[in-house]
Amino acid sequence: MTTNDELSPLFTDVAMSTDDATAIVAALKDIAESDGMHDEELRMIEGFVLMLNADFNVEETLAPMTPELLASKLTDPTLRTVALQCAVLLAWADGKFSDKERERITDYANALGVPEPTYEKIERVITAWVKAGDFGPLMS
Repeated sequence: MTTNDELSPLFTDVAMSTDDATAIVAALKDIAESDGMHDEELRMIEGFVLMLNADFNVEETLAPMTPELLASKLTDPTLRTVALQCAVLLAWADGKFSDKERERITDYANALGVPEPTYEKIERVITAWVKAGDFGPLMS
């Protein structure tokens, strides 16, 4: 069973500006497009936008994002972790984590200055949580 501590800071009350949220959403869109945007991925991104009460259309109004640009926009280490956690969740949205998605997320992790062992732990925890269908931490 995955614990809240293992999933932290995901699903916690992390302060995030509109600019931070927009940058993360744009990065998620970029990652999803790395192997072709799937409906499940688009729905997940749109859900993130709704959760943030943001007012923009994911498919139309987001400026292109790159790993380096995200790194310049997200300076807070907690937000960088949340961005990578969301990216791994997004990669699993269609039921498979493609090599192209993993490569693109790794590009983001490197640009964000996240050490390889830290990223590997994020991927391992999120993957185990998704595969187990263990959504209990969301309900607590």
